[in-house]
Amino acid sequence: MAIITLSRQIGSGGDEIAARLATELGFTLVDHTALVELLNAQDLSQPDIDAADEQEFEEARAHRESDQVYVDLLPALITDLATEKDLVVLGRGGQCMFRGFPGALHVRVVAGTKERARRLMNERGLDEQAAIRLVEESDETRRRFIQYHYGEDIDVAVHYDLVVNTDRLSVEAATRLIRLAVEMVDLMGKGRDIERWLETARPLPFAHPSEAEFAKVLDFYQIRWEYEPRTFPLAWDEAGNATEAFSPDFYLVDFDLFIELTTLKQRLVTEKNRKIRRLRELYPEVKLKVFYGRDYRNLLTKYGLDKKISSK
Repeated sequence: MAIITLSRQIGSGGDEIAARLATELGFTLVDHTALVELLNAQDLSQPDIDAADEQEFEEARAHRESDQVYVDLLPALITDLATEKDLVVLGRGGQCMFRGFPGALHVRVVAGTKERARRLMNERGLDEQAAIRLVEESDETRRRFIQYHYGEDIDVAVHYDLVVNTDRLSVEAATRLIRLAVEMVDLMGKGRDIERWLETARPLPFAHPSEAEFAKVLDFYQIRWEYEPRTFPLAWDEAGNATEAFSPDFYLVDFDLFIELTTLKQRLVTEKNRKIRRLRELYPEVKLKVFYGRDYRNLLTKYGLDKKISSK
């Protein structure tokens, strides 16, 4: 599937350009509204969702540092969606998330501070001083968001295939320019092998980006873990050979606890839940916790991991 990532400055017109591109190309727009729907499907609370938003990033991080783990769901959610649909990804570090994917076009939409402030004055009824302050604060927040999560400078041009300055270009002209770039690089043709690219781009041994992100959280809090260390047979044939088995994703050594992360594809959840029920019937002595969105926070509290967090 083809991906257009669009990083933009406030007041640059980037939001409208992204919406136009999605409509005209028939792509799915991944903006704040779409991400709220995706995160709500994981049963997250509103503060958790705010922590994953660029504009709410600083306040959320300052007040709820432990909820930062939920931001790690975003790459998994978006990359899963990218295997099914052509996307316009607005912000959220898409240029870093899909870096190196041949079927992605990375665009940055910018404009001068004075011009952006003028637009915000007209759109939001702000005075000049307030508009300039909003521009500066938004730029800094988005810069920190990319630096914090990806260790990159959002303004470095090498991250983008195309930088569009809307000081002189209208939204319509900028949209046409990006569409021309899509055609020139044969974006649709190069986006066919995204699943193969995701497999090679993911660091082994993890089978899914969410597992790699979960491991980072465990490492950060110095929790010892093993990845799929044990396979539990669930069914056997007449000769006694295992015909079905289940391997939980993680084992927390110090807690004698297995962790299973649910897939983000709903059609696979039912089958996984069946296997989990069977495992619990056959191996009642095995402690297993399934991660369903909000359950992660409960896991931290139940097993005392929140104390590790509060001491950091």
